[in-house]
Amino acid sequence: MPSDITHSRRQVVVFALLTAACVASDAMLYVTLPVHWREAGLSSLWEVGVVLSLNRLARLPLNPLIGRLYSRLSTRTCAIFAALLSLAIPLGYAFASGLAAWALLRVLWGLAWALLKLGGLFTVMDVAKENDRGYLIGLYTGTYRLGNLAGMLGGGLLADAAGLDIAFFAGAAVASLALPMAIFLLKTIPPSARSKDAGTLTMRSALRLLRSKELAWVLVTCLFVTLIIEGFFMSTLSALIAHHWGEAVTLAGVALGCATLAGVVQSLRWGWDPVLAPLVGRISDGRLGRVTMFAGGCWVAATLFALTTLNLPLVPWLAVLLAIQLCCTTMTTLSDALATDVASRSQAVFVITAYTLAIDLGAALGPLGGFAVLALWGMDAAYLAAALLLALFAMKWTFRPPVPRRR
Repeated sequence: MPSDITHSRRQVVVFALLTAACVASDAMLYVTLPVHWREAGLSSLWEVGVVLSLNRLARLPLNPLIGRLYSRLSTRTCAIFAALLSLAIPLGYAFASGLAAWALLRVLWGLAWALLKLGGLFTVMDVAKENDRGYLIGLYTGTYRLGNLAGMLGGGLLADAAGLDIAFFAGAAVASLALPMAIFLLKTIPPSARSKDAGTLTMRSALRLLRSKELAWVLVTCLFVTLIIEGFFMSTLSALIAHHWGEAVTLAGVALGCATLAGVVQSLRWGWDPVLAPLVGRISDGRLGRVTMFAGGCWVAATLFALTTLNLPLVPWLAVLLAIQLCCTTMTTLSDALATDVASRSQAVFVITAYTLAIDLGAALGPLGGFAVLALWGMDAAYLAAALLLALFAMKWTFRPPVPRRR
């Protein structure tokens, strides 16, 4: 049994590490483009919103196709292809100019990320037991967030100090680490169980699953939570800092550009995720349960998003941002765990594919809708709207939870 547990952890960690290498160049865009968009060859902030959303929009039609691909191919084969794409894309960023070139590269990244995200969830599904699924989800999520740490912190610093091209070449260097990991370290797990599961699903049973209260509410809730915390908040953070404090912030006597400060704030999350996400997953495996923790996270996040609109001193205001980041870790881990719980009791390929489709739609609408609201009504209105949405979902999961409180 200990050897089985060690093997399970090793497979999850290897897939998470190669994912981390791939996502670094994507993560840096969220702190650099809202400030350095002219240097990237874009003509307006509206184009920034489009660029940051296109990869998510591209995944919407791709996810069902990739779900079927994973029912026929091993995770190792799909990971190798994703690693090759992830190496080529940041090199393309360095030479891209204009919306059309950026759009093509972001669509290709959407394909690469769909392969990686589904592969990671299926890896956990393949090796997890009932009593450690939350922990392994947290281990996977926390480990691959190291790529966001490298991308946002290093990308913001390099872009402010040396320019975007240097940052993108550094992102390609990090992505080059993924290919040998996929080829030499990732074990081949045959997709026989997933293939059998996919073959028994009919259109009628798929519609029946989507109409079930449990799956429908998990999908809708995770869509909007991802829209707010992964799409809207991550893509507007540097603009939020600039809105409240100007183009540069003086902290402890040091002047920091908005992209650098946003990178630091975001990177703190990716720094603690390898420890906090597995802890959140482990606690949710226990008596407290995922539903209670998820509802509590929604209440706290709603309060914090509303607090960002207040004219607080700099240090307390930054503390609010860090608290939001803690909520982001908790909510992302619990969302993945809730989805894999439902998948373990039903058609795994269909449920995981539907879940990734829902969170990709939320992540795509976040930057696009967020920058549109910013242009129409302003920063404070956008963050108050996010707080209201989170409060509504908090009420649902507190008083009439769609998933049983006890696993």
